Amino acid sequence: MTIAESTFLLALGITGWESVGGQLLVSGLALLSACQDLGLRSRLSAVFSFLIATAFGISALITAIQSNIRYAPAICVVVLCCEILLTIVWIVRRWLRRTSA
Repeated sequence: MTIAESTFLLALGITGWESVGGQLLVSGLALLSACQDLGLRSRLSAVFSFLIATAFGISALITAIQSNIRYAPAICVVVLCCEILLTIVWIVRRWLRRTSA
């Protein structure tokens, strides 16, 4: 059995909190990367990191709904809303800085 086949079978077997938690962890790390990129004034990589964080948040929500884990969809919705709120705040701050200068 190759590495790809065993990884695929392992991914099919993980449908509980491990999968949802892992996706939320990656989402949070991507969000931290976006905040770090903002500090370095790298706009394109910050936008990409925000998109990655949102994509993993949506993926975690879908996985939580499909696996019928108690309270997991609610936790994923809260995390996803926080990510979207941070993204909107970032966009508004950038827009206000450009219009005031």
